[in-house]
Amino acid sequence: MRLPFSVQVFVIAKHGSTWSVLLLQRNPRPELSLPDFWQGVSGALEPGESFEAAAIREVWEETSIRLQSVNSACFEHVYPIKAEWRNSYGPEPTHVQEKVFYGVIPEMRIPKLSDEHKAFGWCVQSEALSLLTFANNAQCVQAVFKALSERAA
Repeated sequence: MRLPFSVQVFVIAKHGSTWSVLLLQRNPRPELSLPDFWQGVSGALEPGESFEAAAIREVWEETSIRLQSVNSACFEHVYPIKAEWRNSYGPEPTHVQEKVFYGVIPEMRIPKLSDEHKAFGWCVQSEALSLLTFANNAQCVQAVFKALSERAA
């Protein structure tokens, strides 16, 4: 059964003096009532895995980008488990807890996308916010850019 704990990870690189974030466009999953939408890298924790370890693993699995570490964006949210997802989670959990992280790489790279995604883009904050229209994804990337600005201060 899938654990009710998830990560969303944004890969970040500087382009000149501006931060850019890697966004991925998911393939639609009608059987799960999921349209195609833009997001960071996301995925569920495996048994015994920490949120940080899951973040690093998911980035590798979905982009072939190897992160040495991730940073917390100090943001998390909870979303309800839809009826279409019930077979994956079993009868008990009603919500998924998702924590947001970011990983900094030295330069923008072309990711090798997994089968989950059909497109990618490196975006500045304003571009990212215009693409992240599904669920709380815009709030997630805002938390990342806030964490980056506080880190630089």
